[in-house]
Amino acid sequence: MRVRRLFVAAALTLSAVTLVGCEQPQPGVTAFSGTQSVRSSPLCWSGSSAGLASGQCAQDIVSGEQIGNAPQLQVRAGNVVGISVDESIAEKGWVPAIGGQRLVNTPIQETYFRFTFPAATLPDEGLGLQVLAGSNAQLNGVWAIRLVN
Repeated sequence: MRVRRLFVAAALTLSAVTLVGCEQPQPGVTAFSGTQSVRSSPLCWSGSSAGLASGQCAQDIVSGEQIGNAPQLQVRAGNVVGISVDESIAEKGWVPAIGGQRLVNTPIQETYFRFTFPAATLPDEGLGLQVLAGSNAQLNGVWAIRLVN
């Protein structure tokens, strides 16, 4: 009987330690065009109700001036580009932007958005597609994908 209690106590302790060590995965964004898709991890993310602290996410990333090593998606003029976000992003509301120019006026609450890529010449370095989670007053996260020819 004593061995059994010891075994149960050890199992419960191990379970508690395992659960404490688990981190919830960060939400992601997937972009589609034609037959290609790419998934992006957040450049910065805060799931808290307070959002990101000032300076936690560089302004050049938010404005689309710097897209760094963002995953690349090939697009062609006239192609439909789809953006799929995880549910935790949709709950906060999100806005897609290209080169810092927002594609919608109010945050989207759904998990999917699509648009037709305009007939424009892409610069050699590509254009940054950003997904901004939250609102103007409270940013919760930023994801980036580089759109290339």
